[in-house]
Amino acid sequence: MSSREVREMPRTFAQQLKYYRGLRGYTCKELGMMAKIDPGYVNSLERGKKKAPTYPIIKNLAKALKVDITDLIDIEPSEGELPLKSIQEVMVNQEYLIKGKLPTMETREDLLGLIEALLDCEWEEHSKHLDSVEILNRVDTFLRSLK
Repeated sequence: MSSREVREMPRTFAQQLKYYRGLRGYTCKELGMMAKIDPGYVNSLERGKKKAPTYPIIKNLAKALKVDITDLIDIEPSEGELPLKSIQEVMVNQEYLIKGKLPTMETREDLLGLIEALLDCEWEEHSKHLDSVEILNRVDTFLRSLK
């Protein structure tokens, strides 16, 4: 068995990579250039098509994304080093079930969109209707992605 067959990142690596790239507003091409990695490889990692990046690649990605390497891979830092996470990071990084199933990346993104819409609402008298419509649209999108 080759080392490539043994080495495999957990499913959440792809989600975390995509989340942090999106958070920084980078395209796969931009991230690839900053991390000195082929942009197609970055895209393959995000889609879970490539599952065995080497440590130097993970290190370059973390540096380009300005995150700790433990934010990309499941290595638990010591208790005193655990940073607080935003609700968005928790929704992307943690495994959870929705209606008894692991959600797809699309479903996770739709749920995040719904949460962000809720958090962005001002609920001022002049904007209540628009806020309500936005939330209902996000709920509809999320529920469609569950099917």
